[in-house]
Amino acid sequence: MSLALLRHILISFVVAMGALFPAYAQDNTEQLLLKVESLEKRLSELETTAVLSDPETRVKKVEVYVDDNGIEYPRETAGTKKIVTYQRERVYRRQTINEKIEEALDDAADKSVRVGVDAAIILQGVQQESGNKQKADRNVYQLASTDLFFTAGLAQYTMFFADIVALSGTQPDADINGITSINGYSARLINQNDLNLREAWLMTELFNQQLSLTLGHLDLTNYFDLNAAANDETSQFLSDALVNNPALGLSENGAGMALVYDPKSSFVFRVGYQQSNSQATNLSDSLFQLYEIGYKVNPFDTGEGNYRAWYRRDNTNGNLSAYGVSVDQKIISSITLFGRYGSAEAVTGPRDKYFSAGIQLSAGLGFNPEDTWGVGYSRSDLGSNDEENLLESYYNLRIADKLQLSFHLTYITEEVAGAEKVGYLVPGTRLQASF
Repeated sequence: MSLALLRHILISFVVAMGALFPAYAQDNTEQLLLKVESLEKRLSELETTAVLSDPETRVKKVEVYVDDNGIEYPRETAGTKKIVTYQRERVYRRQTINEKIEEALDDAADKSVRVGVDAAIILQGVQQESGNKQKADRNVYQLASTDLFFTAGLAQYTMFFADIVALSGTQPDADINGITSINGYSARLINQNDLNLREAWLMTELFNQQLSLTLGHLDLTNYFDLNAAANDETSQFLSDALVNNPALGLSENGAGMALVYDPKSSFVFRVGYQQSNSQATNLSDSLFQLYEIGYKVNPFDTGEGNYRAWYRRDNTNGNLSAYGVSVDQKIISSITLFGRYGSAEAVTGPRDKYFSAGIQLSAGLGFNPEDTWGVGYSRSDLGSNDEENLLESYYNLRIADKLQLSFHLTYITEEVAGAEKVGYLVPGTRLQASF
C-alpha cells in the first residue's frame, strides 16, 4: 500500500466521521491527524529499508484426514483416518536492505576464489657446546618462507585448495647434519630458493558430511599423526621431530588420496596413500600407505583428549612398515600434555625408534591472554646406533590478530656410531604474519 493511498483513506474516514458526528470530529480530528502522521512515517521507513525477497519455496507439514477413496478432508469425519503430508508453497519474505546486501556478498564469496598469505622469517644461531669443532659453530642462519593459498567452493560441500610456497635463505640442518630437521618449515619440500607446489587438491564431503574424500597433490601429515600441542611449525615448536613423528618417513608430498570417516562420535577413521618419490616413473613403485584410528575422550573430566594409532607401508625401498601413536590430553583448560612414539623398519639392521613428549600452556598463562608457550623433548634411536636428543622451549607472543612473534631455545646432541657426541645450543626467533 502506498503512502498516498493510506493518507487518502484515513482523511476520507476523518471527513466522514466529522459529517456524521460533528462533536466527535471536533474533539478527535487533531488526534487522528497525529496518528496519520505517525503511520506515514512508519510506512516510509518500511519502504525505504525493506524489500521483497525473491519467491521462496517452503515445505510445510500438514495433517489431513483421508477416506477409503483417497479424498482428503481438513477435519475428521466418519470413515476417515489421519495422515501426515507435506505441502509446498511459494512465499515472499520482507528483508531489510542490509540483509539483502549481506546475502549478496556471501553468495559472491562462495563463488569466488579466496586468496590467503602466510609469511614467516626465522632467524637462528648455533653455538657448539661439546665435541669436536663443527662447521655450524657460531654461525647465523635466516630462512624466509611465504605460502600463497587459493580456496574456491565448487559445489555444496565441495572445495578446491592450492598452496604455493616459496623458500629463500639458509637453515642449520646442512651444517649440523642431524637425524631430524631443526627447522620444520622446509620439511617435505624438494627445492629451496624456488617455488614449490606444497598442495593442490579437491575435497568433497558425503553422507551427511560424515565421509570426506580428498584427491590431488597432498601432504598426508595434515590428516595423520595430528596433535593439538605439537603439530604446527608456524605457531608451536620449530623442530620437525616435535611437529610430526619421524617414523612416518614421509620425505616429500605427492599425488594421492585421503579418506576420513567421522561418524560424529568418539571415533575417527583415516585411510590415505600418495606417491612418496617424485623421481618414480609410476605409483606402483613408490606407494606410501597410511591407516589411522583416532579416539576422542574426556577420561578425567578435566578436558578433551585425543588418542591416535597409525600404521604405514612404503614400497619405495622394499615395502617397509612403521607404526606409531600420538596423544594429547588437557589437564585443565590451559595446560595440555602431549606425547608420541614410533617404530620404523629400516632398510638394513634393527628398527628405528622415536619418542617425544612435552607440555603446552595457554589461555592466560602468559603475558597476553592469547599467548602460548611450551617445552618438548624428543629422542631418536636408529638401528645403525646413531642417536639424537633434542630439547626445545618456545614462547609465542600474539602481537595482533594477524601477527605473531615467537622465541625459541633448542639444545640438541648428535651421536653418530663410532664418533664423539656433539652438542649445540640453538636460539632463534620466528616472525609470522597471516592474512
